[in-house]
Amino acid sequence: MKEAFVNICNIPTHIITCGGWVEETLDDVKEVAICITGHLGHDNPPETSLREVPQLKGNEELFDLDSQVRHKIEFIEKYVPEHTKIHLIGHSIGAWMVLQILRNESVHKRIKKCYLLFPTIERMIESPNGWVFTKIALPLYSVFGFIISLLNRLPEILKVFLVQIYFWFAAIPNYLIGTALKYAKPSVVEKVVFLAEDEMARVRALQRDIIQENMHLLKFYYGTTDGWVPIKYFTQLKEQFPDIDADLDVKKIDHSFVLRYSKPMACIVGDFIIDNSEILGITTS
Repeated sequence: MKEAFVNICNIPTHIITCGGWVEETLDDVKEVAICITGHLGHDNPPETSLREVPQLKGNEELFDLDSQVRHKIEFIEKYVPEHTKIHLIGHSIGAWMVLQILRNESVHKRIKKCYLLFPTIERMIESPNGWVFTKIALPLYSVFGFIISLLNRLPEILKVFLVQIYFWFAAIPNYLIGTALKYAKPSVVEKVVFLAEDEMARVRALQRDIIQENMHLLKFYYGTTDGWVPIKYFTQLKEQFPDIDADLDVKKIDHSFVLRYSKPMACIVGDFIIDNSEILGITTS
């Protein structure tokens, strides 16, 4: 596994790869899997880096939903050869971004299959978590912001200790502590909240036209304990598109599966990719 920050849309972007590195040639690669889990501005380079992510204030147009979609398209066009087929994985709002990416003709012709996991592609503000976010979290954001600012002023050892306590109560693995501390930086939190507000305002009606035109490319995976995507969204999708390829989780995996269920979810998605790949899962007699 390799990871580093590369410039996408002139902003440092955290990239993780398995196998070769993105800046190495992919000319001999027939298929590649790209997972949209992180977003522009939500991960800062190391403090020793000369590159910086712009602040939100005065640069709001760099971090909204439209810019996030352009960010993913530029990555694909910059690093993935036109002949390479793409398995595109989108989680949560990343699933909505995948639908928008399909509007791009240059990228569309490279897509092998799209896997939309716990997809927040409609009525986000009407979901239970949407209600909590807009009615409780946003009005109290100044209080949360103060607590986060205070947390970042503490010595590193104390910050780690406090996060460990929370992780213990929430049954979250300790190897995610470093990631949690990076996301708890005020400059990152404000961009996360800004994007979430844009999501509440923009992700409303189901984009039936995109789904209808691309049903052969889409695989949906819904949860049964998802506060962002209630089961009725899955049921209604199946009613509107009876032939759509959509599964309902039976393992009670959380929406934020990366916290506790990354391995079982990886196995599920891995099987999806094998089922749809022209080069994997092939046996000879």
